[in-house]
Amino acid sequence: MALSFKKIILQLATVLIFGLPLQAQKKTAPAASIGIIGDTADVITATNGGVALIGGGGNVNSALEWMIERNGGGDVVVITASGNAKYNEDIFKLGGVNSVQTLNITSKKIADNDTVANIIRNAEMLFLAGGDQSRYMKFWRGTKTQAAINYLLNVKKAPVGGTSAGCAILSGLYYSGEDGSMVSDKVLNDPFISGVTLYNNDLLHAPYLQNVITDQHYIARNREGRHVSFMARIIKDWGLFPKGIAPDERTAVCIDETGTAKVFGENKAYFILSDETRAPEKILKGHPLQWSADKKALFVYEIQGSDSGSGKFSVADFNVKNASGGKWYNWYVENGKLYKEVDENAAPKYVMVIHGGAGTILKKYMTLEKEKAYTDALTQALKAGYEKIKSGKSSLDAVEAAIHVLEDNPLFNAGKGAVFTHDGRNEMDAAIMYGKTLAAGSIAGVTNIRNPISAARAVMEKSEHVMMAGPGAEKFAKEVGLEIVDPKYFFTKERWQGLQDAIKEDSLKRKPDHSFNNSKLGTINIDYKFGTVGAVALGQDGNLAAGTSTGGMTNKKYGRIGDAPIIGAGTYANNTVGISCTGWGEFYIRNVVAHDLSALMEYAGLSVVEAGKKVIKKVGDLGGDGGLIALDKYGNVAMPFNTDGMYRGTVTADGKIEIKIYKE
Repeated sequence: MALSFKKIILQLATVLIFGLPLQAQKKTAPAASIGIIGDTADVITATNGGVALIGGGGNVNSALEWMIERNGGGDVVVITASGNAKYNEDIFKLGGVNSVQTLNITSKKIADNDTVANIIRNAEMLFLAGGDQSRYMKFWRGTKTQAAINYLLNVKKAPVGGTSAGCAILSGLYYSGEDGSMVSDKVLNDPFISGVTLYNNDLLHAPYLQNVITDQHYIARNREGRHVSFMARIIKDWGLFPKGIAPDERTAVCIDETGTAKVFGENKAYFILSDETRAPEKILKGHPLQWSADKKALFVYEIQGSDSGSGKFSVADFNVKNASGGKWYNWYVENGKLYKEVDENAAPKYVMVIHGGAGTILKKYMTLEKEKAYTDALTQALKAGYEKIKSGKSSLDAVEAAIHVLEDNPLFNAGKGAVFTHDGRNEMDAAIMYGKTLAAGSIAGVTNIRNPISAARAVMEKSEHVMMAGPGAEKFAKEVGLEIVDPKYFFTKERWQGLQDAIKEDSLKRKPDHSFNNSKLGTINIDYKFGTVGAVALGQDGNLAAGTSTGGMTNKKYGRIGDAPIIGAGTYANNTVGISCTGWGEFYIRNVVAHDLSALMEYAGLSVVEAGKKVIKKVGDLGGDGGLIALDKYGNVAMPFNTDGMYRGTVTADGKIEIKIYKE
């Protein structure tokens, strides 16, 4: 980039005064700057706040990229006390920044320098390198550097991150390490041992971290015990019940401006909650720590990191109900020894979820016999799918097996129980999708394939296409060896009566000029409107699959096809989440509901539950109704609907089955 005349004059003047090369000049105190890379012209960009807590042991590029996205293409400043400028190249090569400059602040005098402070204040992103956090504390406290960093955090709201020592001092409560690094066994055996040097909100004031103490290199260096001991000391010394955040090596906790955290990187991060009702029983100098609280002293949420950011945790309030994508533990200390146990009351890991349709399903209209029939059928479907998962078969096998059961049962609007079209035919649609490869197959408008879900899978695996329809799909199914039946196989008295009722209702509601009636009931018998079936499964290999099968709408005309066979509308799976929908298909198509849910999770960081609620609300806002099932890669499930009921069921990794029918 060409330099402005003014900038050239300023740089030449600086050379005359200091005898330094031009590339080193940029709002820089010569004693502090140890290198700059990129465009030396200052830029001013809009920024979004955020804090990245990195556990050390190596770069987490995805976390740095998360910060870069928030700096608006501006200038990056790195602070170190070790004299190493390696982050200049490491950050700049990721792109998206104007420049990267490292300041080596090795004394209180440098930290209190106006030029140094102004360079920090003018940055659009700040990164605190590792090293020795006690040096940061001693050099920065009470200086203009401290004020400049807090300005970035709270006024300018630029992204600020730190690794190892740089992470340690970003929380309001922090351990300085000024007398050497403490190890877990010693601190657990005596929380008052010399070297436990803790400080309370006298350095940096990052949003949401005032009552948090961090630790780093967490599992790699066995630091859980010392972290818990530090928390116990904070309770004893200051009467505060702190929270903890602890990323392991090559792992980062990235907290956005709303206080919502995601975990990036190779390993795991931990969110630790203490509580006034579970205080340490014994914390005395010279004695082992005792902090049991009936083996529930601390609630700990563990999230596995990923390149795209995993899980969700509300650092704004540490509300356990807002956590998703991870696993809960109880940690406690007995006579100086730390124990960890899975929280049995935490949300279970689901491996399959199914639905049998949503609609007007009210308990007052349901006989005990029919309720039992639905419950038994859903249970049988879940057992069929679970057996596949348990035996190590793929999630595709589990989805197909579960849907087979529902397609063969006349209770459901799929396969044997398919509803009739206006012309008295049964026309069925189905789709299936595999999350690992995004492979998908669907069929529409078929009349003689016993199990449409198998035909959809055959399209996916035995053809180069994604969708087939009508006679062509039927011919293909026969050629690949699927069971073909006489269309009379699909006849049931209940569905036939449903068609007669719908035709009668249609004639009563039809306008004199026979124009289109856009009322909510229209030409549809609401009781059979949403009988679609679907399943989502999570295999032992971590791969998701989703499938949907339907007979469509009672009294449908003109070859109408709904959302079920349309990938992204009624059916979708990647390895983030799998979705199967049931409802008024036109609204699901227009909202691209299934893919929208996935996008909200991947791009907006919503949990599967939040994303599910949001997309069903969008359907309702347009005038549509129905529901969906969704299962994410961590085994979290969502089953939102805006109708009176939805036939649905789940099975956990340990085989526990739960069936629900009505609105709760």
